[in-house]
Amino acid sequence: MPHPAPPKPSAWITATLRAAHQLYDQPLILRDPLALRLLGAECEAELRADAQRQQHPLAAAMRTTMAVRARLAEDSWHEAHANDVQQYVILGAGLDSYAYHAESASDARIYEADLPAMQQWKRACLRAADIKEPANVRYAATDFTASALLEDLQQQGFDAARPACCSWLGVSMYLKPDEVMRTLREIADCAPGSSIVFDYCVHRKQLSDNERAGLDFVAASLAAQGEHLHSSFEPQLLEHMLRHHGFRQIEHIGPEELSARYGAKLNGIFRMIRATV
Repeated sequence: MPHPAPPKPSAWITATLRAAHQLYDQPLILRDPLALRLLGAECEAELRADAQRQQHPLAAAMRTTMAVRARLAEDSWHEAHANDVQQYVILGAGLDSYAYHAESASDARIYEADLPAMQQWKRACLRAADIKEPANVRYAATDFTASALLEDLQQQGFDAARPACCSWLGVSMYLKPDEVMRTLREIADCAPGSSIVFDYCVHRKQLSDNERAGLDFVAASLAAQGEHLHSSFEPQLLEHMLRHHGFRQIEHIGPEELSARYGAKLNGIFRMIRATV
């Protein structure tokens, strides 16, 4: 089967980085045994033949950033699941393959929330790769710019009265600030004990000169593919807004902590927060 075209370039970039990480980085930060299959045979062959470009420091840094943020989200879910949380919500799932190879989560309900076109694309990719959809996965079609997220999740069986662990990676920076906060408010309305791990773009006035240059390069590269960065936040102001909306515990997980935890050097352009209701 020919590989279907992706609706959003950023989703394809992330999927390619996940696959390249499996080939070109040791030790692995993120184990994803399905990443290469999801690309399709032709794209996998191109990636395997791309060793020289993959050794470039920028390519390696992009892979590391992707791997670390995804690993943190999965580790947070594993910790929540070990404490009897039975709902995992992957917001903006793209080609995330966790639900399709994680046997340890077979007793939980996993919700993938994304644009309808993105979900159609992903499921076509799964079929092309002959990857089965597990019975515990539900697809909640939503639009972070317009939809009521909790309603969309509840239509697929999500229980807002029970705690959930959520991950939201590589999405907030493409949304306007009010759209970001609307989604976070909805998560704050979930049951006590619910949490979300997400990344965001740091406001440029809090970046170093080198980080600002890196941000400008990333923004220009994305704009050339039709996607634009629309939001950035000051960490302390973002924490204030999260507490205002009902999150009790806020953990800023910066590049130094992530580097120490996963043995990978990161920049500070995009940072991560884990917020608990």
